[in-house]
Amino acid sequence: MCFHLHVHEVILPVLEDALDRNGARQIIDLCSGAGGPILPIQQELARSGRKIEVLLTDKFPNRRAFRRCEELTGGSVRGHPEPVAAESVPAQLVGLRTLFNAFHHFSPAAARSILEDAYRSRQPLAIFEITERTFLNTLLNFPLSFVAMLTLLPLMQDRRWEWWLFTYAIPVLPVAFGWDAAVSCLRSYSDCEFNELKAGLEDSSYSWTSGRLLVPRSTIHVKYFIGNPSATSEPRRYGGQPRGD
Repeated sequence: MCFHLHVHEVILPVLEDALDRNGARQIIDLCSGAGGPILPIQQELARSGRKIEVLLTDKFPNRRAFRRCEELTGGSVRGHPEPVAAESVPAQLVGLRTLFNAFHHFSPAAARSILEDAYRSRQPLAIFEITERTFLNTLLNFPLSFVAMLTLLPLMQDRRWEWWLFTYAIPVLPVAFGWDAAVSCLRSYSDCEFNELKAGLEDSSYSWTSGRLLVPRSTIHVKYFIGNPSATSEPRRYGGQPRGD
């Protein structure tokens, strides 16, 4: 769904800035699921001349989806076959860590561990969320996600008959999708809560920035939280309201 909303268009400049500031040549994507928006992002990076490799990781690796991503990108996006927990990334996996619309799934203790692991490892971290805990977002996300499931299913690569049955004949999947979207809004972290999570995890050589950007042709905003292991340069300003915390 993120791809069809063109979320990658607003994410890309933020990622490019993080890559430039840290000199990273690899993206370690955490909680990858089936790939999400990382594919169009990698393709856009390649078009701009950036030779950035992407490693997909997950606590429960979707190896079939990982293989498909490898085939689609000629190996520029690869899947890590072993389980990787976002709270404890293996030391050999070095690069810009990314989390796309997954941070709200973690409890405060686990979310703090994700930030702490990046801080102690001195690895950059980029978190992106399209969910916000506001009354309007929570109210609208159920019907919008319900309709999105109906319209996006024909565009999916896999065409399993049971998906069609439980989408159009018996709309179990749209209801579940809509409910998950509404609950995700309620679980999203506010700026104040994120500041509490990162308390004590910054110093002269590690800083955090955050902001909120509008997705083109929509009323949806993307919130981002960036951890940088080097505070030698000022964060770039974008079209939203970035904040240095």
